[in-house]
Amino acid sequence: MTSSPLSVLMALDSMDAGGTETHVLSLATALINSGQRVSLISSGGPLRPQFEEAGCSVFSFDFRATSSPPYADRLARLKDIIRSQKIDIVHVHQTPSGLFAAKAADQLAIPMILTAHGTYYPQVGMKSLLASAKAVISVSPPVQRYIEQLGFTSAIIPNGIDLTAFYPSKHSKLRSDLGIAEDAVVLVYASRLAWGKGSACDTLLRAMKDLHQYGWDRLQLIVVGDGPKYEAINALASFIQEESGRKFIHMLGKQSQMRECYNAADIVVGTGRVALEAMACEKPVLAVGNHGYYGWIEPDTYEQAWSHYFGDHGSYSRYSRYLFSSDIAHGCRRLEELRAWGREGRRWVEREFHIDRALEQTMNVYRSATGKSS
Repeated sequence: MTSSPLSVLMALDSMDAGGTETHVLSLATALINSGQRVSLISSGGPLRPQFEEAGCSVFSFDFRATSSPPYADRLARLKDIIRSQKIDIVHVHQTPSGLFAAKAADQLAIPMILTAHGTYYPQVGMKSLLASAKAVISVSPPVQRYIEQLGFTSAIIPNGIDLTAFYPSKHSKLRSDLGIAEDAVVLVYASRLAWGKGSACDTLLRAMKDLHQYGWDRLQLIVVGDGPKYEAINALASFIQEESGRKFIHMLGKQSQMRECYNAADIVVGTGRVALEAMACEKPVLAVGNHGYYGWIEPDTYEQAWSHYFGDHGSYSRYSRYLFSSDIAHGCRRLEELRAWGREGRRWVEREFHIDRALEQTMNVYRSATGKSS
């Protein structure tokens, strides 16, 4: 006996092309493909067309306290949407949008689920969400420990990766569009340029300058992402290239077609969901994140890498231009081994992080929260 479809409301601060947003897009797409109905409240962003193409009903909201119309009017509109969409469960992922959606859910006696994507949430808002959540999901072991330190329990459900959306391709139009030589060794750094990830990108650029001075002139770097540190990093890239007398850093800003970016790479530098998406595209990953430096993700150390969430929620050391330079040079001396790691990485993602597995686990949480059996 099968249950009737669930109607789920997702809440996001924006539809930017970040890890949390692409997580929600993958989950929403999988839910819709499995017969559930998904609505989304969010401010704007480049991923909006992809949410709509997936079949999401998207409703625009501005979550700033000072925005117009007044808070009470926006809350009343959200409750009207929840009633009209016959929402069974509200699933929140960030604090401003999450607190707003949680308030409406509470007033309508609808269960609210929280997914914690990191340890960076403002503690007052996070504790409020935790206290009102029917269930809490953590995306990694370090996040689960963080939730425990706040006095709450959570279930680990990793980022689910859609292997039909992220897969290897031998031909990269992006490389040719950027005028990158065929024999170049291309690194792609993908991240929101904020917090520790922005600082890591700054350090990586300086390491690229060092590597070119040491004779690694085939190296090219593509930086994908936007954020508060973008302008400073873009200025640094221009300064380094002017001083070096050659172009080897390509600043792309926001991109919604991340598969094309990964497939332009010989090596991907990143963390969290970026690491998993890159491995799904059979790319070797040098992991660094908000917490610090992890290094190469090798088949023999997958569990350790996962337990640190690839440098985002745990790490072995602080990053430095020396560490970047040393590990990149070492990797470039054994590119064939790195390519083998890439192929094995896709197999690991398929075994442990497939979107179908994450969907099943999430649906179990939903059914438990709503009392609707499968």
